[in-house]
Amino acid sequence: MSKRKSNKSIADVDVPDLKEAVIECVRFIVCREGSKIPIKRAEVVKHLETTCSTPSNLVNKVVLEANNTLKRVYGYKLIQIEKKSDPKYIIVLDEDCESLDSSTLDQDQRRLLISALLHIFMSGGPVKEDDMWMFLSEAGVLDENDYAGRKIMTKTFTRQMYLTYTKVGDGDMARTVFDWGQRATEELPKMYLLKKMAEAFEKSPDHWCEQYKAATEETGSNT
Repeated sequence: MSKRKSNKSIADVDVPDLKEAVIECVRFIVCREGSKIPIKRAEVVKHLETTCSTPSNLVNKVVLEANNTLKRVYGYKLIQIEKKSDPKYIIVLDEDCESLDSSTLDQDQRRLLISALLHIFMSGGPVKEDDMWMFLSEAGVLDENDYAGRKIMTKTFTRQMYLTYTKVGDGDMARTVFDWGQRATEELPKMYLLKKMAEAFEKSPDHWCEQYKAATEETGSNT
């Protein structure tokens, strides 16, 4: 049975079977979204094979239809990442938003993340680990000896793809840096951060020329 079904073409598959697979795919993605951990395509394939006996050559169509349902019903969309060897998906808001999606972040984590992303943005690029800890401590966001908070930065936020945490350079020049992750780029408008900065310092957003240019260009590319 499985062999016959796996050889089905898109034209041969029954519409009810396809609809069932799409519904199950949407359910799986929505359930997984709570963790913010990227979903491996292999996990989607395995789940559809197990629950609906969906042949592998139909998975792309099922995912495409599931994405349409996510947009129409939930206001979310799938973004495929790491396309070459191990494709994964993240789910983000379909429409541009004015702030970070906080559905799975508590207030302290949200404040920590926005502070880190803001520091990277205002610094103009990747920030060295030691400089990040110093900034967060001086800003009163993360105590110097709060190792649980540091783990959220280096583990949780990186797994969720809000941040990247990578080693650059070799030998004595080696250092670890933080930068924006792909989920942050997709979810958080830079103009939102710049406006927050402007409010805090009672300035106009264009006071920071370089950052204002970057934020304006991002806004223009998304319209």
